[in-house]
Amino acid sequence: MERLLLVFLLTVFINLINTLVRSSRLAGVRTGHLATAISLFGVVYLAASFANTLQAPLLASTVERIIDDASSQSLLVEPGVSVISAWPYQDALSGLNGKLRLVILGATSGTILGLLLIPSFITSFSNAIRAFGRTGSVFKVIPLILLSLFRPGSGIVKFRLSSVATLKKILLTRMTVPSYFLYWNLISYSLWTANVLSGLYAGALYPEFRSTAVLMASIVGNASIVLNVMMVDPVLAKVTDAVARGEKDELELKQIIFYLAISNLLGTLFSQVIFEPVAQGLQLLTRLIS
Repeated sequence: MERLLLVFLLTVFINLINTLVRSSRLAGVRTGHLATAISLFGVVYLAASFANTLQAPLLASTVERIIDDASSQSLLVEPGVSVISAWPYQDALSGLNGKLRLVILGATSGTILGLLLIPSFITSFSNAIRAFGRTGSVFKVIPLILLSLFRPGSGIVKFRLSSVATLKKILLTRMTVPSYFLYWNLISYSLWTANVLSGLYAGALYPEFRSTAVLMASIVGNASIVLNVMMVDPVLAKVTDAVARGEKDELELKQIIFYLAISNLLGTLFSQVIFEPVAQGLQLLTRLIS
């Protein structure tokens, strides 16, 4: 249970960072240092990448343990029946399904937290960019960030909420950019959220080739990345450049960042729907090539 809780918290953190990533563009525009903003966010993203390297093996080892225990128990209780068909294994599958859905809930929680922290992040990240401009060193900026955490309201880190007036403008002003990219983002994020978890569940459904099933999940993950790179990022980049040149109002970039975060949130909810169908599809592909 402690391991599952750790996986849940890591998932929250990973999705928190993924929700905030686009906000770094606005911080870059405001400070006039867009390239610096993108580069500095890479430092933040390293933390999420490290969390991801911890999450995957922890989750995989948990699934492996469940499969091995259920297989052993099934052989003892119903020795003449297929392991997968035996009731102990089916019970284990049901429990595993619930655990993996809990991890997806962690993704939803992290996205909600990221959505709430967007205003604070933009302000704090803008301050960090300016501090980097003064010091010229990431290693000098990090202590300033840590110090300001113990002095709320001072230093680099600032906690703030969007004003009601700003939210009204974001919600009531019509975007000039076609909204199709938001739907692509929803699909992309739901596939990205579900891909590894569906692969692990597919491995449990077909334990003889579970390693193959897990590796097959990379197809889903890569498809989500392609969708994001082809259909979402170019729109955000185009508007960011236009705002940086003064051709568009900053409000439009705020709208896109806000609606993309909402789209991420809906994507994590939709991943609950596609989690099992994707796992069944990966199981079928695994059977075809094995």
